[in-house]
Amino acid sequence: MKKYLLLIEDEKLWEKFKQSIEKDINTEILELIKARVVKEGKKSGN
Repeated sequence: MKKYLLLIEDEKLWEKFKQSIEKDINTEILELIKARVVKEGKKSGN
């Protein structure tokens, strides 16, 4: 399994995100990525 490092420069935004998550951080970020990929796929007609 590959591991990635996420750097967050906006501390306030990060705190808001952490407060809003319902699952673990990794799962939440993966769901955001998947949603973005699906959204972009629909834009390009894929």
